[in-house]
Amino acid sequence: MNGSISSIENHTCRLCDKSTLRPFLDLGSMPIANAFLSSEQLSEPEYTFNLYTGFCESCFMVQLIDTVDPNLLFHDNYAYFSSISNVMDQHFAALANIISNEIFYDEELSVIEIGSNDGILLEKISGYSSNTIGIEPSSNVAEVAQNKGLKVVSEFFNSDLAGKLVMDYNPAQLVVGANVLCHIPDLNELAHALNTVLDDEGVFIFEDPYLLDIMSKLAYDQIYDEHFYYFSVTSLSTLFERHGLRLFRVEQIPVHGGSMRIYGCKSESRRSTEQSVVNQLQIENDKGLSNLESYIAFADSVKKSRLSLVALLDKLQNEGKRIVGYAASSKGTVILNYCGIGADVLEYVCDNTPSKQGLFTPGTHIPIVSIESFASDYPDYAFVLAWNHMKEISDKESEFRSQGGRFITHIPEARIV
Repeated sequence: MNGSISSIENHTCRLCDKSTLRPFLDLGSMPIANAFLSSEQLSEPEYTFNLYTGFCESCFMVQLIDTVDPNLLFHDNYAYFSSISNVMDQHFAALANIISNEIFYDEELSVIEIGSNDGILLEKISGYSSNTIGIEPSSNVAEVAQNKGLKVVSEFFNSDLAGKLVMDYNPAQLVVGANVLCHIPDLNELAHALNTVLDDEGVFIFEDPYLLDIMSKLAYDQIYDEHFYYFSVTSLSTLFERHGLRLFRVEQIPVHGGSMRIYGCKSESRRSTEQSVVNQLQIENDKGLSNLESYIAFADSVKKSRLSLVALLDKLQNEGKRIVGYAASSKGTVILNYCGIGADVLEYVCDNTPSKQGLFTPGTHIPIVSIESFASDYPDYAFVLAWNHMKEISDKESEFRSQGGRFITHIPEARIV
């Protein structure tokens, strides 16, 4: 099957409904990033869509032009489990501590995590609040969290569910989501749901990949089917203010290759807007995030990045070097398909997620093996497809490096590290 589930007619912004969505980056035909294939599926038609991004000159939101039905993305066989990363475990422990010390104000009110995945953050927050509920539409990962004794509702978060949560668990003093806001196709509906579920002084906290980091690092592989939007503080402020909400604090954080954590509340809340919001808005204005020309320049740089990566891999191949991929990630699907890197270049991709092992990468059909297979016969080079975990991977693979193995990255330029 080939084609997108929905396409924005005449490039109309899905948030402000104006015909001011200007396309700037086309990454080509792309499979679903997490749709890893069994050997039996290799002979079947593979779903693809056009991975195309645009910038709205009215509300400043960067977004996918063609989108995939969320039911095809978040389902019973969803392949991402947050708890596989020790770095993220430490990150969420620190976030839970901040929430406990700075946000909680009434133990009777509820605490809601949207996109709670396998419970890595929810479990930590539950240590500070007994009235904590996770919302996770992918039932297989929700079940992992439920088996930990956590309270998880396996549905998509919307206004109807928000109303039920208020009735069942009281209004929320906090709604939190980590790397989830960009996955929600209807952010206007999300804003309505936040207004429904939040207490008058309640807070929402979201952290997602930050547009300015994506552009400065040429991290185009952050653009894939699950990420409907790519956020700046400017675009999020515009969105939430339209719905009677406002940002009162923002802070840049290093996770996922560079993210922005935003703190918001209802417009009439007593919480004051902090200087961090004002400062970041000015930085974004100075960097040109409200101008189409900046995005066109980014797209030109992405094309050059692809050429440099392909040239490096070709050079190593011509020298007779063995090259593999490391980490079967969503980012990897984008890199491999956009750059045309297949099994003729990478012998395999190794990954520590058991459910991915024995499968094949979407679109490029490279076999996925265990980390143990990698260690049993080290190649010359490993191309890290989850570059945001480079330090964690490099530290873990000290034996590979001690035997002369080298890593390859394409961020911010193709190079051997």
